[in-house]
Order: sequence, then structure tokens, then C-alpha cells
Amino acid sequence: MALMGIESTHDFDDITNRHEEKLFEWKQDVLQKYMVPSLLRSKQKIISQLIAAEQTLSLAQAEVEMSAEMPRLSHASKADLLESYERGMSSLKLMLMNLTSFKQLEQILSALIEWQESYMLRFSELFHEYSEALPEEVNSREMIDTGKLLLALKQNQIDNKMSWAIEREISRIKKIRGIA
Repeated sequence: MALMGIESTHDFDDITNRHEEKLFEWKQDVLQKYMVPSLLRSKQKIISQLIAAEQTLSLAQAEVEMSAEMPRLSHASKADLLESYERGMSSLKLMLMNLTSFKQLEQILSALIEWQESYMLRFSELFHEYSEALPEEVNSREMIDTGKLLLALKQNQIDNKMSWAIEREISRIKKIRGIA
């Protein structure tokens, strides 16, 4: 009850409303912040406690599994990778907004972790011709704007500024993956 912010004086409607509010707070937190896989994993630990609370309070609706098909990254070209990444992120965010339990949230976080890790690996492979920025110049939470990079690729206009962004992304990925 403490995890959900529920007091002993609350009736079932109050408990249900608090559960929905708490779930909405978590959805917003995930949507508003870009989170690296390690941070998402740490959130999963807290969510496992909320799942137990949800089950104890009989708030989970018959353990509905997420049935939507998980997105796939394209490996054909740099532009295809970025397009599929953007589509996949949109799909995962839509699933996130439609979930109704912490169990489903845990499933989406797992999918986001896998998605980010697949993207980082493929990005590193496809953009291998770029050098990397100095590690101290890179913040692991400052991801490249994939939309701008996609447009630059399509227009064949990778300028110095975009090259620098790619180099920073490569370093960011290496830092996150523990390679740097």
C-alpha cells in the first residue's frame, strides 16, 4: 500500500484511482526522459515491487500480456536503420501509453532495453568509418537526433556538424556498452 501511496482509509475506488495515477506517473517518466538500458534496468527493479503490490491488491486485470508485435530493426542501410528505429520507438511508445498494469510496463521496458541495445550495436556497425569523440565530451543521455541524421543521409549532406554528432553518438554508445 505504501508503494502505491494508498492509505488504509481508502476504499476500492480510491485504491483503483491511485493505481492508475501511479501507473500514469511511470508512463510519463519513461516517455519524457531518454533512458539508457542500465537506467531502464534499475527502473525494472522498482517495478517488480509495484507488480507484487498490484497483485496483492488485486489491481492487475487478469495479467494481460502485451500482444502487439515487437518492431524489427532494418540492417539494409544507414537510412533504413534510422527509419526502422524511429518507427519502432513510436510503436513502443504507443504500447507504453496503452498499457494498463505494471506487469505490462515491465514487458515494455524489457522491449525498450532490447531495442536500444540492438540499435546501438547496429549503429556502431554501420557508421564504423567515423572516428569517435573524446569520452569526456560525451554525455550518455545526449542521443543523436536520428531524424536530422536521416534527413542529412537522404540529402547526402553530412556536414562537419553532423559528422561531429555521429562521432559523439559512437562514443556515447561505446560508453554505455562499456567499451570505451
